[in-house]
Amino acid sequence: MHGNDKPMSEAMQALQALKYGSDQPPEELAMEYKIDGNEWFLKGKYDTAIKSYTEGIKLHCSDKNLNSILYANRGAAHFLLKNFRSCLKDCSRAKMLNPTHKKAIKRGVQCLISLGEFDAAFDWLQELKAQASSDSELDEVKSLETAIAEQRNARFELEKLREREAEKEANESTSLFIALTHRRVKFKGKKLQLGNFKVADFEIPLLAESCRVHLKDGFLLWPVLFRNAEHESLGLIKDFHEQLKFEEQLQEMAKEDPFYNPLDVELYFYSCLEPDTLVFVPLGQKLGAALSHEHYEISDNLPDFYCINKTTSYHAQFLTGMKSRQNFGFCLLPLAVSVKCKFQVKIVSQSFTRASKFAFEFRKSYTSNQAFRWEVQCDYNKRVLPVALLTQTVVSCLRDDK
Repeated sequence: MHGNDKPMSEAMQALQALKYGSDQPPEELAMEYKIDGNEWFLKGKYDTAIKSYTEGIKLHCSDKNLNSILYANRGAAHFLLKNFRSCLKDCSRAKMLNPTHKKAIKRGVQCLISLGEFDAAFDWLQELKAQASSDSELDEVKSLETAIAEQRNARFELEKLREREAEKEANESTSLFIALTHRRVKFKGKKLQLGNFKVADFEIPLLAESCRVHLKDGFLLWPVLFRNAEHESLGLIKDFHEQLKFEEQLQEMAKEDPFYNPLDVELYFYSCLEPDTLVFVPLGQKLGAALSHEHYEISDNLPDFYCINKTTSYHAQFLTGMKSRQNFGFCLLPLAVSVKCKFQVKIVSQSFTRASKFAFEFRKSYTSNQAFRWEVQCDYNKRVLPVALLTQTVVSCLRDDK
């Protein structure tokens, strides 16, 4: 229903019944409906006008010219409601009943242009051109010819643009798929398959503006969320370069918010392999390394990390009762363990620029079947860093266990 059109009340229906008495000839009734329809049309109540024209058409009066006008007028109302397909059908019927109905032919041409059927529009226009009897009518035909040509060219350019965009998106999808699979990045609830891989599927729905992982000069740029759990606030970086270290990004963020000072904070994420287990992320590590870690899984296309200020009491509160996984070379933070003894050990690992000696505290970690494994905690750079599951290939003890 259009505008202020409303269903007809019972009283109005009764008046209509009196007005359109059954004893009137169909031709007279059809004319009455046409007049009523024209009045509604001029008032802008196109739905009601359509109903009046339809009632006149349903009478099937013997006057073909009147029927042609009813169809043409109903088509005009449909056109103004942008019901182009319905309008075209009515114009076709009007033209069949009266091949010289110029308004119906012209309206049909306009519908076909709006529907993008330019060849059919040109054919209809030739009929109108053949009937033009004045300069003004010929000018009208030329104007419609120009409109057809312009719309046809615009549609052609639009189709070419869409083809180029589709090709660009396909190439971008392939490149992004290769980059993500090569880096072994995991997405929660999403299996990467080239056949149905689309870059648009990596848009982040919760953000108002377009934001997603993308390639630039062969490197991935990620939107990354930093969660300040202590103050229940969020920090969003739209283009975090995968080769950028966390400490470098935090330094930039600290210029606007001192909370992110890399000297005061630690980063964690939840393991996707071990429930309720946190993974510690060294600030000297690059984003790409963290995202490729076996314990990392991206939810809702948006990587996120917990940013905790280690100088406040909340730091201990955050870690209390929570399993943790130390990402110092990616290793476990020991849980409930007992102190065994102290050792001097030598690290032989790519995590260090050179072999160095550190003080380690060895502990036994017991499992449910009373078996145990050795875990260690080392004192490095005047702070305690947990290190675990160090095998003989990584660490060599300077003295045997006693």
